[in-house]
Amino acid sequence: MYDDILVPTDGGEQMDSVIDAAVDIAAQRGATVHALSVIDRGVFLTLDEGLTDAVEDELTANAESAVRAATDAATAAGLEHEAVVRRGRPGEEILAYADEIGADLIVMGTRGADGHERRMLGSVSQDVITETDRQTLVIPLRTA
Repeated sequence: MYDDILVPTDGGEQMDSVIDAAVDIAAQRGATVHALSVIDRGVFLTLDEGLTDAVEDELTANAESAVRAATDAATAAGLEHEAVVRRGRPGEEILAYADEIGADLIVMGTRGADGHERRMLGSVSQDVITETDRQTLVIPLRTA
């Protein structure tokens, strides 16, 4: 039933629970884990031009580290995996990549933004859930 499992990750500390869930499901099904991190191009809109390259480098390094955490867990479980870093609007890129790989399941976290934060910033998990017809497992991330 699940051959390709997509795990969008921003590399946050609490993503371990999301990665663990995705790897557990993949291990039970012999699925491939597809780790995706999206560098939000919106962060560059307000940056001083002199900072753009340094911020781009740091965000790229963070995104690569985020997908590496997921692929390391998949490797430890003996699973096939793929790591991808993209640039764009996170919700849109997650949906596009899910379509490209034919994802059977999307496993992602949510921080449970309050009403004000959701209105101001939006919610990537909400965007994905409302726009996809793919099965999606959303795991709440709790702040310490």
